[in-house]
Parts: sequence; C-alpha cells; structure tokens
Amino acid sequence: MKEEVKTEEIEELEALPEPSLEKPAKKTRRLPPLLRLCRRTTVFLSLTLIATIIFFLTGNQQAFLDSNLKLILQIITFNAIALSFFSGISSLECIFYLVKNKSLRMLLHFIVYILVLTAAITISVFSLTINLLSEGISF
Repeated sequence: MKEEVKTEEIEELEALPEPSLEKPAKKTRRLPPLLRLCRRTTVFLSLTLIATIIFFLTGNQQAFLDSNLKLILQIITFNAIALSFFSGISSLECIFYLVKNKSLRMLLHFIVYILVLTAAITISVFSLTINLLSEGISF
C-alpha cells in the first residue's frame, strides 16, 4: 500500500512542469524600430522647440539684443522644419503599418503625427514671418 502511494506521488511529481529560471514572456506591443526612432526624434524636437519658443518669449520680455532674438528665431525655424520632416516621415510610416496591420493604435499615432506636422509648419511659417519683418523692408 505504501509503495503504491509513493509511486503515485512520484508520477504526480514527474507530471509537473520543470521550474525554469527564465521569466515568462510578456506580451508587449512594441513599435517597429524605425517608427520608434522617429517617435523619439519627434518627441525630442518637440520639446526643444517648446524650450526655444519659451526662451524667445522670455528674451523678448527681458529686452535681449536684436541679433540674439534673430538667432533664436532662426533656431526655432530650423527646429520646426526638422520636426515637420520627421513627423511627416512618421505619419507615412503609420500609414504603411495601418494598411499592413489595421490596428487602432497606429491610427492614433497617425493622428498625433499629423497634428504635430501642422503645428510645426505653422510655427515655422510664423517664425520666418517674424524674422523677415524684423529685418525691415528694403528696396
């Protein structure tokens, strides 16, 4: 009787899965590598653009030199152009992955990138206009 109980216990222990030191695989929804790189670049350029705009506004309030304000405006313009370039590329990538995977998440990314693209183009045109008006009209 005791031998039967022992063999049953041994069979039950053998049927259990072996413990492993590896962590179970998580289901993560990672973006494709190129889109992830473009997203990080877009976030960096967006934050840099916001910081330079704040720097321009505070410099204008504190009466910076005109040459310094023009330099800050040029930095804002170049930053906005780079941001519009990367957000445009990211929106094209989102269109590709939206057609390929048909996921709602890519649609959300696409909408955000289009909004960032329009904001960057607007800021770029606005800063170029201010820069041209500050130089004056010369014939």
